[in-house]
Amino acid sequence: MIGDVPDYLCYWGKTSDSSLQESRDWHLLAYHCLDVAACGYLIVERNIYCAKNSLYECGLGDDEIPVWIAWLFATHDIGKFARGFQRLVEFTDSPLVPPVNGVNAFARHDSLGMYLWQKLYRGWLAGKNNILPDIPPEERDEYEDALHSWMSVSTGHHGLPPDNSNKKIPLAFCDDDIAAAEHFMEDLSQLFPIKIPAQWKDKNGRKNIRQQSWFFAGLMTLCDWMGSDQTLFPVVSTPMPLPEYWPLACERAQRALSAIPSPSEPNPYSGYQTLFPFIRQLTPLQQRATTLDISSPGPQLIILEDVTGAGKTEAALILAHRLLSAGKGQGLYVGLPGMATANAMYQRLQKAYRQLFSEESQPSLILAHSGREMSEAFRQSIWQPSATDAQPYSASEATASGQCHAWYADSRKKALLAEMGVGTLDQLLMAVMPFRHQSLRLLGMRDKVLLLDEVHAYDSYMVRLLEGLLHFHAAQGGSAIILSATLPASLREKLLAAFNDGAGFPPQTPDEADYPWLSHLSAAGLYEQPLPTRPEVQRTVAVNALVEPSDAMALIHQAVAAGQCICWIRNTVDEALDIYQQLLAAGTLPAADILLFHSRFAFADRLAIEEKTLNWFGKDAPPVSRKGKVLIATQVVEQSLDVDFDWMISDLAPIDLLIQRAGRLQRHIRDAEGNPKSQLPDERQPPVLHLYGPQWQEDAHPEEYAKALKGTGYIYPDHGCLWRTQALLRQVGEIRMPEGARTLVDGVYEQKIAAPAGLQTVSDLAFGQDLSRRSVAAQNLLSRNKGYDREASDFLWSEDREFSTRLGEPSLDVYLAWPDGDGILQPIVREGDFRWEKSRISLRESWWRKHQAQLEQPEEEQLALFRKQQHRPTAQVVLVSEQGEAAYYSKRFGLTG
Repeated sequence: MIGDVPDYLCYWGKTSDSSLQESRDWHLLAYHCLDVAACGYLIVERNIYCAKNSLYECGLGDDEIPVWIAWLFATHDIGKFARGFQRLVEFTDSPLVPPVNGVNAFARHDSLGMYLWQKLYRGWLAGKNNILPDIPPEERDEYEDALHSWMSVSTGHHGLPPDNSNKKIPLAFCDDDIAAAEHFMEDLSQLFPIKIPAQWKDKNGRKNIRQQSWFFAGLMTLCDWMGSDQTLFPVVSTPMPLPEYWPLACERAQRALSAIPSPSEPNPYSGYQTLFPFIRQLTPLQQRATTLDISSPGPQLIILEDVTGAGKTEAALILAHRLLSAGKGQGLYVGLPGMATANAMYQRLQKAYRQLFSEESQPSLILAHSGREMSEAFRQSIWQPSATDAQPYSASEATASGQCHAWYADSRKKALLAEMGVGTLDQLLMAVMPFRHQSLRLLGMRDKVLLLDEVHAYDSYMVRLLEGLLHFHAAQGGSAIILSATLPASLREKLLAAFNDGAGFPPQTPDEADYPWLSHLSAAGLYEQPLPTRPEVQRTVAVNALVEPSDAMALIHQAVAAGQCICWIRNTVDEALDIYQQLLAAGTLPAADILLFHSRFAFADRLAIEEKTLNWFGKDAPPVSRKGKVLIATQVVEQSLDVDFDWMISDLAPIDLLIQRAGRLQRHIRDAEGNPKSQLPDERQPPVLHLYGPQWQEDAHPEEYAKALKGTGYIYPDHGCLWRTQALLRQVGEIRMPEGARTLVDGVYEQKIAAPAGLQTVSDLAFGQDLSRRSVAAQNLLSRNKGYDREASDFLWSEDREFSTRLGEPSLDVYLAWPDGDGILQPIVREGDFRWEKSRISLRESWWRKHQAQLEQPEEEQLALFRKQQHRPTAQVVLVSEQGEAAYYSKRFGLTG
């Protein structure tokens, strides 16, 4: 006690935000702890996010659950009972504890809190304090692992588990600090008389806590952000007993929780017409989606493999609707390889998603980098916090509100938190890697059906991460639907095994797959079956080899002369730019009829190009829009875009990608004039995929072959795979779907034919690199069974830097901007939400280093201000005109350097 005031009521926990009050005041630490505890207390009492279910798994009963969470969450900031932390802000003439000479904080308060807990725990074991009453002294050491797991969740509320590796941590405390924290926790145990389950002493009980700790780490962070919002929890500096403040905290938490939108009510599934009234007749795959038995309890994994145009997306949404309707999820996240494919999926999903939920509901549909279709409830929710001035306490001590706003400034993360989100797979993968705030991503995934498209597009590193994601999601009880045109047998087996292991099902042995193929894994076992294909998508595409660029250019002119459209898919941006510039320079084709589409455009410009691509080549595009049109594109066009070309040239690529690209060749049925038709036959010339690549060599020499491949060899380093692709296509002369799919894909990836010795060596090296990448991915994955702990990953947890979800060369974010009259940087996108995000380009670091000197950039002071305001500590800015143009950037060419 200090006078009549408990010693722990002489420590500040939050400072007033200057935007809310003219003079800086303090909020007592004990009261901030109770603010956050009240948020957690009410969340579990109302079973928001099904939090009670996870606590049941940990052995707690209905009466014990809210009291335990209140006690636990109230301990989250005990690290601030450190004079080293308290000295970070000084309040003149205050009754708060004064600084002590020589006492400084060499670590953040989250790690200070874990150290303090362990010190108090040792005192409790020795009977020197009563921070946890009602447990006999002789049993106390048996609860050590369980309690430490819980306290790692509580003290690790800033997005990372606490780190006690700093040997200077004890220097942050004086003896009075330890005593004050001890008294606070003793009074907490009187306010919240907790009863600790006996099962926390045994092995299975401790394992359950560790497994559930990931969810509670996310919930803890969320409650800290809510409890730090001073519009809801204004500062209180006048001491009062904890039992008097607790009702006030609960009253304020009631208002805070009103900002959590109620879950939307799914519409009962009543047939596919609800979602897709335009479908006259279901494809065989879609028909199977309407009848598949999904009644088994627990998580389910469904893998759909079928040809391009078989209606996989619609089939997946039918399944998602049935799963949601059956109570097997409360939302949907669609994860795709890249943002171009995500935008295409968004366009398809926005027409149907509203039918998934009742008319009274207000579900939010968010595309990463977009604010469209964001419901008003979502805009006013905790996921869209109000602006506030949240200055950090010090260089290493960011405030909770500051971290909150930095998190939500990135629209890519919002897509994961909405009920219906469309974004890249990367946002999901980061949930199972040691990134800051990964637990919030897991919270966003919880109770969502994951729809993962174009899975064949991922390399061995991402596949291993995907296995970890499926394991975590299944363990949380979540279901997933995976779509692919073609999966190698080994990849399908890996995905099934990962989900099966996470769900805790008995071991399964997949069948040798036919094609098209459906795999359904649930508590009832693994069900697999072949599927028929509708006649409209059964197709044979002839393959014609091209060696000289002039031959490809001649084909472009031939297609245009015939009044038809053509696409050349190049493997690198520079090669696409080169051909595009050659066509413009030749002047033999109207420049307005030639379009360039690659990844080095600002996102807003990419959207405009994508829209133009769909207008020219989309399903309902009239002949006048298609006639004589030329698209020069990179891989951005090969996935998810529903486009249809009369002619196609493709650079050599692995067989599964060529199958995918060929799926955009005469994809829709048309008459000879290019008008859409509803029934066969297609009246255009038979489809031919013109394959541009090296001259065929039966006994190719690796160095000569690599030289002939040019940029293709850099993008696809397994040159043996490329040679086998060439060999098989040369042998069969066509891509026949669906009959030839397994022969082609397994022939290349399962190495059914031998490559020349030199190239086989290259393949063996590539295979070794794949194994190495999988090993690196495994090290980067979190171990669910180790719980929310620094030891859960072999890799160091990321503080501010972000190691990549994609192994290979690192990328960086570059924003296009122009300085206004006051010298303030403005994004090239003038209106709408997420203007900076839409002005962003993602570049390889090596490209940036090579071309940086040729690009105009802001002064260091301007750049530093931008990084601070936009919470982008490593971002770069390139200056362009107010119209978004420069010598090195245009809406036509993109960023050329």
